Amino acid sequence: MRLLVSRHLENFLVTYEALNLHDAADLKGISQPALSKSLKLLEEEIGAALFIRTSRGLEPTPAGDTLHKYARRLDQDARFASIDLQRSVDNLYGRMRIGIGPVLATTTFPKIIAQFHRQFPQISVTVETGVSSTLIGALHRDHLDVVVSALPETAIPDSMVSMPLFKSEMIAIGRKGHPLAHQVSSYEQVSELGRVGFVEDREFERNAAKALGQKAERFSPILQTTSLSVMFGMLAETDYYAIVSDMILPRALESGLVELQCDGELWSITIGVVCKVSISESRAIVALRKALAQSRD
Repeated sequence: MRLLVSRHLENFLVTYEALNLHDAADLKGISQPALSKSLKLLEEEIGAALFIRTSRGLEPTPAGDTLHKYARRLDQDARFASIDLQRSVDNLYGRMRIGIGPVLATTTFPKIIAQFHRQFPQISVTVETGVSSTLIGALHRDHLDVVVSALPETAIPDSMVSMPLFKSEMIAIGRKGHPLAHQVSSYEQVSELGRVGFVEDREFERNAAKALGQKAERFSPILQTTSLSVMFGMLAETDYYAIVSDMILPRALESGLVELQCDGELWSITIGVVCKVSISESRAIVALRKALAQSRD
């Protein structure tokens, strides 16, 4: 199907997400008649309608849903193939969607993505933040191209590859003047004060259960957020604590927080890259991995 890897496929993907011809045409920067013609060519090639009109807009047909499942994969492979096929870095172009964990997003990643952009100035990058379990789910649904975060403890599909980069230790943090700030405490003492955590952080739960056994139940969060700034704000105003990667400690200290000294260690996490096997050795992914690894040197 020669029309599938083309602008017609891109037009279909935008229309599927928008479910409105007018909005999709605006997003693509083309006229609505031109978009309609593009979709019609795809329908003629496939031999089935892709959308039906309803009072609420467009609704995908079974053929449209099926094409969408494969179209995202085709689109991703085509985008990364176009990057690799360019001989001149100056002429490299494309689009890359990166999922990044909240700690990396506010520590080393801004510098890394700036370095990446200098190397590939014409690659458009979209960055989404979240906990690793949420990002891996988005990667599996082809909403992201690559995830950089704590690697999942659970198995990933055979179509994906997990590439470890470095380890990071988990620590407890709280406000200056925290009741436990000037003493070495047990984690049992810390756990009595209420933990601030990230929303839907399944990897934290799995790691805690593995490291602490039944004691992990005492570390259930009393407040959850998607924002590191909100977390730090809550810690600064209360006697709550958070358990985070030691990578965030410099940022926490800048925000007026301190590390709570505890008797014993928690667990370490492995930071790495997860993506589809088909693009894992592309120039863009290799360059991103190299920049990330060098950030810890």
